Amino acid sequence: MTSEEIDWDIVDDVEWRNDEKIDWQSVDVEEEILLELRNDPQPSFFVRKFAVIWWRNGFYKTGKIDGSIRVTASRTLFFDEKNKLRLSIDNSDIKEIKLHKHESDFPIFYNEIITNEEIYEITTGVDRSQSEQNHKDLEAAISGNYEGTLNEIIDLQIVTSNNGKIKEFIDIFEKTHFNPVKKNIDYPEIQASSLEEVVDFGLSSLQGKLKPPFVIDDAGVFIDNLQGFPGVYTRYVYDTIGLEGVLKQMENVDERECSFKCVLGLMTKFGEKHKFVGECRGILIDEQRGKGGFGYDPVFIPNGFDKTFAELTSEEKNSISHRGIAMRKLIEFLLK
Repeated sequence: MTSEEIDWDIVDDVEWRNDEKIDWQSVDVEEEILLELRNDPQPSFFVRKFAVIWWRNGFYKTGKIDGSIRVTASRTLFFDEKNKLRLSIDNSDIKEIKLHKHESDFPIFYNEIITNEEIYEITTGVDRSQSEQNHKDLEAAISGNYEGTLNEIIDLQIVTSNNGKIKEFIDIFEKTHFNPVKKNIDYPEIQASSLEEVVDFGLSSLQGKLKPPFVIDDAGVFIDNLQGFPGVYTRYVYDTIGLEGVLKQMENVDERECSFKCVLGLMTKFGEKHKFVGECRGILIDEQRGKGGFGYDPVFIPNGFDKTFAELTSEEKNSISHRGIAMRKLIEFLLK
């Protein structure tokens, strides 16, 4: 089967084909790894990864969660999801590396590695910009000119059912070696006077149910003229009456200054609990504007802006938002 004949709908069922041409023992596993590109379980987001390895003579395999491409000073190595070495290429045999886009219902970018004897095709993601960066890094590492820093990619479980939140985590953590992984797990939320208390209780309730490290999140809108309401009840109010109901309740409120506040809770692998707080001041307007974001974003204008969170780009919002501020504090802690 050639690359053109691969059925992308059933590609996860493809298995390795043994090939006597592969010299499984021809690699010094103690050699320093200069670059590592790994797959991950969120193909739409995290992008220092690959999805499929194959070559045109029929040797191919889906790269699953722990599959990886590793480059040493002398060789380019391919490992399967069980971390078993499956292919080893002498870097001196590589003549050229080209980046292509596979045009299909499953659009991905792949590197075509041309050697003296074979042509290999290794996919590196669905995001163009990161795939291009992966391509440059791969070229540089194989030629011995890579100057990046190798960091082990660590999965960081984010307990949420909100796809908008997980996208913000992935966007903000993009340039770190932490890979946000969505975990949709219910846990009890207590009625408390602060977001910090809610998060602290949530971390404790998940301990023993989910292997750390993991992060939980709680956020709220605190309206000055309503003595901080809805505050810790923000989600309940939103789920009960929606934004239209919130706006109706505020019809006679002239002073609309408020704070968006977020508290992130981290449970470390050592069982330690840490909290990180972010706050963004602004006003609630009397109409919904914008199609981006989620929750209260269409009615919140941050100070210094004339657009709602829902009208800002993701980059603009993440640079100033309550959650963005809390995430950067979390990243700073994790990188210590």
